[in-house]
Amino acid sequence: MKITVGIPCYNGSLYIGSAIMSILKQVRLPDEILVVDDGSTDNSVQVISLYPVKLLQHNTNKGLAAARNTILEAARGDVIVFIDADVVADSNLLSALLKGYEDETIGGVGGQGIEVNVCSLADWWRKKHASQSHGNRPKRVDFLYGLCMSFRTEVLRKIGGFNPMFRTNAEDIDVSLRVRKAGYYLQYLPEAKVYHLRTDDVSTLKRTIFNWYKAAYKAKYINNSDPWRLLVATLYRLIKDPVVDLVVEHNIEMAQLSWRMGWIKICALWQAFRTRTTE
Repeated sequence: MKITVGIPCYNGSLYIGSAIMSILKQVRLPDEILVVDDGSTDNSVQVISLYPVKLLQHNTNKGLAAARNTILEAARGDVIVFIDADVVADSNLLSALLKGYEDETIGGVGGQGIEVNVCSLADWWRKKHASQSHGNRPKRVDFLYGLCMSFRTEVLRKIGGFNPMFRTNAEDIDVSLRVRKAGYYLQYLPEAKVYHLRTDDVSTLKRTIFNWYKAAYKAKYINNSDPWRLLVATLYRLIKDPVVDLVVEHNIEMAQLSWRMGWIKICALWQAFRTRTTE
């Protein structure tokens, strides 16, 4: 199977070089690397141009889903592997992901993100309570995490690609749900790893979590995928996470942050529910 690696980039000059280099050092090399600059205002284009990749450019910022669609349109591989601009891929990432395609009923295979820049309380919270991982065992899953996911190219084209309404979040959930509706399974392989370089403070964490939960509800709603289950799980964690932080780990600062983030999630879901028929 031929592999296309696609990397969307928006103002990612700080990380994009490391992301590209990690793909160039794969044990199983890709057949092509496509990098989309999505209207960056920093020097991302100059950095990307230093590497042997195909650069695709948007004149304006069109959003993450649109950038992934640009990759889909240009891809020549049988499988497209998407990684984010702020990750470093494990050297066995591509070979690990390919193992999941032995069964033709598998439409997509994904891995996990491992947080490596844990410098603040917000980073520790993200690592503990917002990990982009489905655990330590291979399994079939409902959705793949966008920072490390792959799909059969023909399957993505069959379902019409990514929905451009998802500019910053939940395009991975939406496309995963539609792949499953088309009759394919999604496989999670924990040995497929990328190392996430993101860092947060409390304000950026709050904004990220709010946007993610709002978009996730919308993705589930438009795909008739029981968005109420997300609300139930969020209410459960509103109680569970602070209790575990405080009672089990005796970390009052983490418990306070978990309580605050729980209410951020509830507010995001409420806003998504109120606007579900108007946006």
